[in-house]
Amino acid sequence: MREFSVVSAQVLLKARAECLLTPAGILLDLDTVADCMGHEMLRPWFGRMLQQEIMPAMSPDGRDEAVIQACRYLSFKPASLALSALADGLIDAWSLHILPLMSAQTPRMIQAFAALIMLFTGVRRTDDGYCLPQERMKNVRLTRDEKALRSFSRLSWDMDAASLCYAVLADTDIWGRDLREDGFLDGPLTHALEDIQLTGLYAALTREDA
Repeated sequence: MREFSVVSAQVLLKARAECLLTPAGILLDLDTVADCMGHEMLRPWFGRMLQQEIMPAMSPDGRDEAVIQACRYLSFKPASLALSALADGLIDAWSLHILPLMSAQTPRMIQAFAALIMLFTGVRRTDDGYCLPQERMKNVRLTRDEKALRSFSRLSWDMDAASLCYAVLADTDIWGRDLREDGFLDGPLTHALEDIQLTGLYAALTREDA
């Protein structure tokens, strides 16, 4: 039973890490999850999130071994974990793996959520799906999460942060429910979005109070 719990925790942690690192990695022009794990800023940022926000939500049985093995895998499997491939279906993966973990006590997850929103805001529709608005991602086709992508295509990166936050949280086509009902996201998420808009992602994730 213990071996099964370790394997399950490792797989779940890998999925969560991919969700959390992919938006920031793409916005920072990185190519793989391994690049994120080795990045001078993302590595410590994710490490603090792992220790303070992700691990407390895991069962202690086999947790430490699962973390070690998952981080080893994420750091040394660059070819199979291209960020461009992970972007397709990422919104649905976030709904499944990350939203249930988020609370007022997960500030770095909220920062990652803001990065996810900035990544997809302004997606463009094409003849064979959608494409991300970032120039280097223009040839990457997104064919999953169509209803959510349609909603994001109506938004703009330079919208007022409070308006962008409201539009994303309230849209049931994106999340299947109104996330404002959770009661803790509006203020922190608006602040995180505004921080990225005004200072850039790198500066926002290295703030002293983050």
